Amino acid sequence: MPSIFDSPEFNGNLFFPRPDLKTPPPTAVDIYVQAKDQVKLHVRRYPDEGAKFVLLYFHGNGEIASDYDDLAEIFSSLNAELIVAEYRGYGRSDGQPTLRRTLEDAHLIYQSLLEEGLLSRGCCVMGRSLGSASAIELSSKHDAISACVIESGYADPVPLVERRGLRIEKTTDEENSSFNNSHKIASVNCPTLIMHGEDDFLISSKEAEENFRCAGTKEKTLEILEGVGHNDMMMAQNGAYFKVLNTFFSLYFK
Repeated sequence: MPSIFDSPEFNGNLFFPRPDLKTPPPTAVDIYVQAKDQVKLHVRRYPDEGAKFVLLYFHGNGEIASDYDDLAEIFSSLNAELIVAEYRGYGRSDGQPTLRRTLEDAHLIYQSLLEEGLLSRGCCVMGRSLGSASAIELSSKHDAISACVIESGYADPVPLVERRGLRIEKTTDEENSSFNNSHKIASVNCPTLIMHGEDDFLISSKEAEENFRCAGTKEKTLEILEGVGHNDMMMAQNGAYFKVLNTFFSLYFK
């Protein structure tokens, strides 16, 4: 029986892609990873020879890689070389997004960067909101990943589409093991930081608490930032967002 997670109804309610019409900054390098079905996946790298590690970043829904052009320098100040991956149909990537393809593509992107020697300094995988699925998928399957950061991530994808009117009565064990973040994060063994906004009304902070509770690693941190919601985490008072990241990065990338 076909999975609801592969249906046009589910994926049409989950994904909101948009194209990239901006000119790339001169310091960025655009990489294209070829999927088996001839789809080209776009990845933008911001080279930084002085960085201590690579931050492989999976953005949120409705976002694209160029949204992070102005943030690469800030991540550089945290000793991270930023690489932003785009999903199918987003920005400069081809194809149509589905949750299953998004997870499969994350492995292709990671493997391609690994083979090109671009992750040799160590890799932290970070996923924001929708990107939490890709970050947890990779971190649960690749022992070479040094650390994982989940920002504004969900525990269960079903409520994301149910609030838009699609009802899902039941999911199978196989579907949960493939698509449910709180199930999959039990297999994540690397140091993990889970960040969430206290006032997030799109994805409740209770989902962050659930992911934290289920996370398999003993080296895990939960930070609920006061006064911010889903899309303004970086605006937390007193620079709390970047302070939390810097503290975490400093522990595991020396």
